[in-house]
Amino acid sequence: MIANVFTVMELGSADLRAGLADLLGVAAEAVDVADRDGDQETRRWDAPVLCTYRVLPLGDLALELDLQVEDGTAGALTEADLAHGLAVRTATSVLYPSQDPGLDSAYWVAAPDGRAVRCRLEAIDSDEDTTYRVDAVEEPVADLPRATVESLPEALDSEPVETPVADAFLGTYRTGTTASVAGRVHYSLRVWERLVRRLAAEWGPSGRYREDLFQRDLQARDDLAQLVTEVDAEHAERLRATLARLDDEFRNRTEAGDRPATERWWRDRSPRSVPW
Repeated sequence: MIANVFTVMELGSADLRAGLADLLGVAAEAVDVADRDGDQETRRWDAPVLCTYRVLPLGDLALELDLQVEDGTAGALTEADLAHGLAVRTATSVLYPSQDPGLDSAYWVAAPDGRAVRCRLEAIDSDEDTTYRVDAVEEPVADLPRATVESLPEALDSEPVETPVADAFLGTYRTGTTASVAGRVHYSLRVWERLVRRLAAEWGPSGRYREDLFQRDLQARDDLAQLVTEVDAEHAERLRATLARLDDEFRNRTEAGDRPATERWWRDRSPRSVPW
């Protein structure tokens, strides 16, 4: 097993060795810990647990850890399990990758209190080295006091939300560039259905959402109102029927406001529960 994690606080070799030994259920002598920039000739490369650390320049993170654990020693532990176990045993938050495709900045914070908190990690390159900043977290983390607390829009947009109604229409509709009518229909229709599905699932899958993303989704419905008049005759009626089906679901999951109804009625309605 190979894992790459970061610690918020700097830990000494003895602390790392003791924490990993306890977590993995091995003797301290079975854990080889060394500075990446130090002497490598005295390392015990046949040890079941190898921990190579790098001291980071001044920033939000202190150490980068490369961990190699023999499969028989790691058992069923995952990279996340290692991070959480180490955080509890060393009293410092440990960051590990979220594994979200295309989201290199998305990480999880394993907090010493056992929580897993999403965060955005930014690498700041310089001529000398790379330092790291935890720009935002979704919940307060005690040893990351400078991070903004907010739901991460990129994480919300990467959540798996199925769009079967949109897919049924788009499966027989042509594709196009982002700026073309076809491209805009593909984008806006899926955005609109994703919102409808979130409402139906009480803002699932995470139970979180942002007001600015909600407004973006309403803008997608605004755009569809115009796009339905620009679609070729062959697909216009099917697109209207598709929108009508999604619109009915949106009505059923929202409440009418106090303002007089307008042509863009979807902007006159509000979610029954607000997650932001």
